[in-house]
Amino acid sequence: MVQRESVYGSLTGSAVRVLLRVAFAFEPLAPTAITVYMNQQLHRYREGGVVGGYKVHTKRLGRYHYRIEMDLELTGMQAMHLLGNVFPKQLSRYGRWFHD
Repeated sequence: MVQRESVYGSLTGSAVRVLLRVAFAFEPLAPTAITVYMNQQLHRYREGGVVGGYKVHTKRLGRYHYRIEMDLELTGMQAMHLLGNVFPKQLSRYGRWFHD
């Protein structure tokens, strides 16, 4: 039983090392993956009426450093809801202005 557990631990450790090496090899593709993910999320928000329109661009600045640019088209009410969800504590002092 002990032998079986040590083999399992050995296989798990080597699998993790291989996966990490593979992940680091594909790191330059991260901006594309980030852009696709952000577009999917913002498309859902647009369908739900949270945002009017959007544009996303991701640029790789260096290893593990990225710049993400998002242009959002929002109405006044959409902006209040978005800011109220992003900064709830900071906007709570303004009371009813940021609530329906």
